[in-house]
Amino acid sequence: MIYHAMFWLCYYIFGALISLSIHRIYDLRFYAELLSLLPPDMLLVYINLYVLIPAFLLKRKFPLYFLTVLMTMSATSTINIWLHHLYTVNGSPFFAGNSRLTIPDLAAQLINGIYLVGLTTALKFFKDTMQQRQRIREQEKQQIALELNFLKAQVHPHFFFNTLNNLYSLTLQRSDQAPEVVLKLSSLMSYMLYESGAPFVPLDKEIANLENYIALEQLRFGKRLSLSFEKEGMPPGDSIRIPPLILLTFVENSFKHGMSQTIGDGRIDIFLKADQQELIFQIDNSIGEPQPTNMSPPSSNGLGFPNVTRRLDLLYGSNYRLDKTQTANHFHVTLKIPLQ
Repeated sequence: MIYHAMFWLCYYIFGALISLSIHRIYDLRFYAELLSLLPPDMLLVYINLYVLIPAFLLKRKFPLYFLTVLMTMSATSTINIWLHHLYTVNGSPFFAGNSRLTIPDLAAQLINGIYLVGLTTALKFFKDTMQQRQRIREQEKQQIALELNFLKAQVHPHFFFNTLNNLYSLTLQRSDQAPEVVLKLSSLMSYMLYESGAPFVPLDKEIANLENYIALEQLRFGKRLSLSFEKEGMPPGDSIRIPPLILLTFVENSFKHGMSQTIGDGRIDIFLKADQQELIFQIDNSIGEPQPTNMSPPSSNGLGFPNVTRRLDLLYGSNYRLDKTQTANHFHVTLKIPLQ
């Protein structure tokens, strides 16, 4: 209603300024009479917008639409001419020149009606187009949010399945490390259940979660594993936020396809650098001799990599970089994401 009121106010002021600047009319009576001529114009506009366009134009009944618009403009033009005549017979000199129902006077009113209908119809379609685009954007955002939540939810059972297998192995060995594994697993579950639900989490909390996971895996592999985790340029506090569980997927993959599927010793090197513009994450794991039960070499296939790649696509589009390199002895991943 506010937008409509503003439109009609501007429409009236525009007509009044033309009369003042071109015709030099300074009589306030004229501007009161001019204001009273708005209702026929408003009737024409709203019949067109809310009756004729939905009933005919949007249904592609073009001949019927143009016929009914012309009939409506003729009716409102007749009303305007009648008002002009009414003011003229009551002594107003301002509308005497077009106060008769003649073809020239009717044509002049029709031209004004065509201008008004064209302008308001264009504004309506522009507004409808913007609203439609907004609805599409909102639907896309909702769809992306749903897909991200689904992908994030997939991380939880996938991760816990592997971790519980690790715990099961330790309990079979009656290892004294089992209670510590349970404690680490409890911390990981707490993070995933209560903190990773947000779209972005503080980087320091994500690092703490990574360190819990790494410590758990180090308990499992013991002296077989040589691991380094180097961090550079970590701003204090929670000034940097990243999507939760993104980095964990790559770390987990290094253990799953590096250490778990090979015999003998292995090495994992992790490097993390962050500033206010970009986060760089690199991880390199050795690939040793496959265990006898493995008929194929380790690879990056499986749930983890397609999952994290899809999440990165949805979150960053083409504004991130993910490089994977595999040789006979090493698998290397570099991830660069913008920080905002």
